[in-house]
This record gives sequence, structure tokens and C-alpha cells, in this order.
Amino acid sequence: MERNFQIGELASATGLTVRTLHHYEEIGLLAASARTDAGYRLYGDEDVRRLYQIVALRQLGLKLEQIRAVLDADEDPRHVVKQHLEAVDRALELQGELRDRLRYVLGTLERSEEPTADDFLEALEVMNRMEQYYTPEQLAQLEERRNALGDEGMAKGQQDWADLIADATAAKQRGIDPASDEAQELVTRWEDLISQFTGGDPGIRASLQKMYETEGAQQASRGMVDPELMEFMNRAMDARPKGV
Repeated sequence: MERNFQIGELASATGLTVRTLHHYEEIGLLAASARTDAGYRLYGDEDVRRLYQIVALRQLGLKLEQIRAVLDADEDPRHVVKQHLEAVDRALELQGELRDRLRYVLGTLERSEEPTADDFLEALEVMNRMEQYYTPEQLAQLEERRNALGDEGMAKGQQDWADLIADATAAKQRGIDPASDEAQELVTRWEDLISQFTGGDPGIRASLQKMYETEGAQQASRGMVDPELMEFMNRAMDARPKGV
């Protein structure tokens, strides 16, 4: 059974204003298909369907004259709904990416008791760099790992990296053989820490590798690993026995 709406009822039901509905009528975009005996506008099912398409197309960025052209061509409303749904999906995807960025920045800042301007700058720099190399899905995975580790786990991981880099630097300066047991023990620790960071995900590992290859070890590690140390560790990794 068809339902009819007076203009005030339609405005209330849709969240639009009466003024907007009057404007749509004035420009020939939406006219009430019937009137009451007293002359009040009545909007039926077809009018509501057309109004939905107008609002959906507006949200897709079309101008009112473009919308009129589309509707006058009697386009299938399913196509409009599909376009609208795709636009909503894109918006949700962007919102998800923004959420991941904000979580990353918040996590970075919360590791400092009183965040400074430098903390904000560092967070932004790291965030922008990571976005260049990691997909939104990978960033979400990394955020899950940070949450799972917690503040204690993150602090321990940072300390483990600092200890490893100090031990590897000392070994390099002593000129040890990259194939030696000592160097291979360093490689094992290095690989274990990378696995902790990536969660064993090969895609995240590949993104990390690309960042180091593109920017260089010093830039990618924010000064923790210099090129000479990276070259020493790469030689030690190359000397690792096959199958290990």
C-alpha cells in the first residue's frame, strides 16, 4: 500500500528541511506527485525513491544540475545505490586508515611522560615513512602486535635492540669473522627481533626490507644502525649455513 507524506512529514522523516524540499521543486528536481483537496503537497513512493537518489548523488559529489540529468535519463536506482555503497565503503576505509594513524601516534606519544614538540614531530615523521612502505592492513597488524606486547613488552624490545646493536658494533670493531659462531649468534638475535616486530608475516618483512633498501639503514632505523654495521650484519647473514 502506497504511503503519502506531506512536506513537513517528509522533511522530518529524512532530516532534510522544508526549505530544501521547496528548493528542489523550484529547480525542477523533485515535485510532489499529488496534492490534497486543500492544496498541500503529497509525496508518494516514487517521490521518496527519487529523493533518495538525489541525496545519494549529492553525497557522491554531483551538482544539482548533473543530478537532474541523471534522473531525467531514468537511471536504474540500483546503480545509484551501488555507487552510494561504494562511496560509503571508501569513506569507511579512509576512516580506518585515520584510526590506525591516530593509534600509532598515540602509542608513540604515550611512551613519553610529557610529550614535547619533538615527540610530535618524530611521531609524524615515523608515521609518514611507515605509510610509504606498509599497507593499511599491515599497519593495523603492527598496531595489534604493539597492543599485545604492551608498554613493558615494547620497552623490552627497544632495550633488546639497543643491546644487540651495541654487541654487534663491538664485534664489528674487533674484526670478527662474519661466519664465526659469535657473528651467527648475533644473526640469530637479529632475526628473532625482526620476527617479533613482523609477527612472522612475510608481507610485513618485505615492506621492512624495502624501507631499508630504499632509505638506507641509518635513515630507516632513525640513526640506530649505521651503514657499516648493516653491511657487517648482511655479510654475517650471507654466511649463515643453508637451511638454518
